[in-house]
Amino acid sequence: MTSESKIQPIEKDQAFANAAQAYLSGSAQKLPPKELLEQLLNREKKAPSHSLLTFKQLTGTWRLCFVTGTQKPHQHKNHIIGNGFYIPLWVTMQIVYSPETPTEFGPQTSDTVGQISNQVHWGGLSLALTGPARCWAKKNIVAFDFTKVEFKAFGKILYKGFIRGGQTSERTFWEGHVRTQAFFVYFLIHGQILAARGRGGGMALWVKTGS
Repeated sequence: MTSESKIQPIEKDQAFANAAQAYLSGSAQKLPPKELLEQLLNREKKAPSHSLLTFKQLTGTWRLCFVTGTQKPHQHKNHIIGNGFYIPLWVTMQIVYSPETPTEFGPQTSDTVGQISNQVHWGGLSLALTGPARCWAKKNIVAFDFTKVEFKAFGKILYKGFIRGGQTSERTFWEGHVRTQAFFVYFLIHGQILAARGRGGGMALWVKTGS
């Protein structure tokens, strides 16, 4: 397996791309939430358990379009347990992956480390949580920690700085283990689409909206 190895797409992955595009366009033809959740669960089963995931594959801006509820989604005796919903179009929730090393404390040159920013934009308000992130070698896992916060109102920065304890967390992040960190397990990386299950068991689908 080479350094360019990745989660391989399958033919039905186009259905997820279509669902995401239907969401962005506000189309009434988008998949019903229960059907989309079932397809995500089936896709998760087919994903390889190992790959050399790198930040090159993730770099960009990804808008959250679908997320599951608080109950951990799974299949039991051919029944779907859990539910999901589309994010309203009037609010933009997105993650931004950047390959740059986010702090002086982390490795300076690696294709497995970088930065994550979780952003919410609503009207003239925006909130961004940012911090270090890394891909675990031969796994489909991205571990991360939010250490800084920025709050804006109509383009004006009202607050920007470390979250309480963030400076220490940023320094020690690289020494930690995924067992103690927040993470996403990506089971779908296909063109303009990302899908993952989080540490808490929830699932999410993103569509790429920027490089």
